[in-house]
Amino acid sequence: MSRWISGTDDPAWPALFTGYTKSAYRLEGQQIYSSPDEDAVLDRFLAGQPLDIDLSRTVPRTRAQVAAGRTKTRVRVVVEPPTDYTRLELVVYPQLADAGEDIRIIAVRESEWPAGLPPYDYWLFDDRDAWRMHYHDNHRFHGAELIEDEPALSQHLQWRDIALAQAVPLSDYLAARQTE
Repeated sequence: MSRWISGTDDPAWPALFTGYTKSAYRLEGQQIYSSPDEDAVLDRFLAGQPLDIDLSRTVPRTRAQVAAGRTKTRVRVVVEPPTDYTRLELVVYPQLADAGEDIRIIAVRESEWPAGLPPYDYWLFDDRDAWRMHYHDNHRFHGAELIEDEPALSQHLQWRDIALAQAVPLSDYLAARQTE
């Protein structure tokens, strides 16, 4: 049986984000994510209210990791037109990018998916630990499963390279959206 992290309350979950030594990479493809905190932020965003998102741990940690020579990269698949949740993310992402996270976007039309990529989210740490993300039907995080066999790990590394080759920098994507 593979190793399983049962959600964000599992102490093993935050340890993934502090324990890597070289690189953290995420393929992020769901168009909607849900949690009580995020749902409240999305409601405020849709109402035009201040977002009040707490990045007080994420931003300093990312800055420190980047200063220590670690990389943190995210490729976000955006199905156009973006969902309300994705629009919210696109407002928050510049703060993460300013902290040193390399955020890139692959935009596709509705009912399309980027060629050669899996239809699920995953994290890849230090090119050796791939964690497939699992979500409930209501878009809430269920848990993560460690991909333990070598051929599957190699596939996830290839998917990362394919995604990076298709993606554009966040700043380019946002600039193009402003001119539309």
